[in-house]
Amino acid sequence: MIEPLEQRFFLTPPDLIVLLQRQREGESQTVDLSLDLGRSRCKVRVEDGKVVVEKKKIRLPLPEIEISEVDTRTIWIFRKNGWEKWHRFDPARQKYYKMVFVAPGKPPTIEISGIKMHVTQGGDPALDTRRKLNSLGLLRGRVLETCLGLGYSAIASASRGTVKQVIACEADLNVLNFCRENPWSQELFTSPKIHLVVEPVEQFLGNIPEGYFSAVLHDPPRFALAPQLYSLEFYHRIFRILRQHGQFYHYTGNPNQAQRKHSLAQQTRARLKKAGFSRVKEAYQGVLAIK
Repeated sequence: MIEPLEQRFFLTPPDLIVLLQRQREGESQTVDLSLDLGRSRCKVRVEDGKVVVEKKKIRLPLPEIEISEVDTRTIWIFRKNGWEKWHRFDPARQKYYKMVFVAPGKPPTIEISGIKMHVTQGGDPALDTRRKLNSLGLLRGRVLETCLGLGYSAIASASRGTVKQVIACEADLNVLNFCRENPWSQELFTSPKIHLVVEPVEQFLGNIPEGYFSAVLHDPPRFALAPQLYSLEFYHRIFRILRQHGQFYHYTGNPNQAQRKHSLAQQTRARLKKAGFSRVKEAYQGVLAIK
């Protein structure tokens, strides 16, 4: 089982600017802000270049950065060696991972080599998650999340009283490590309903009994990065493990639509019909198929 890390501290761009302004002006008055990405609020003040958290007797150094250098998308994380930008590069995978600030009080999204994992235009990751789950309607029994990401939809699914269990697959350990740090992902490690599987979903499905899941939420990487997760063979596997009348939500988005004769969603609907799904229709940013 993957365990969450000890408490981390975070600064979003708006809160960082407030603290840097207090330091510049030499003001020691108390300000109200969040050190856990909006999950809670606390009273802090700047004193001798330190962030002092009242009531908790915590003193943290300020990040060594000028106000003019603050990036409105970058989140800062405090680890034992000090403040760092919340990102990392994996030389083995040749991928760059960045946790991205979206809006105050909203969960962050993750960007992998420049591709955001949530729809944030005109919304935020929480709204994007609700819209995806609403496409499935009433969830019951066992639910499969094929590509965990930051776990927001797995957490939301598990919070529903009609859901018995959520099994979530994630093959990328970099993403799982961000989950361990992210305050908005901690229910992944505390909810008794959520079971994490650290392997590609296409491998995991081979060991699952027929008709085991009542619903599947499939939010894969882009087609160019994981074409196997858009294949007819993969859809046959999903069809097999779904119970009768089970639902399969498939996020597709509309990548490279100008270069396609048929949209990715149209191609996906055609393959799902070939896989045997009785009803296939358009859904939020993708497709809903019913066995």
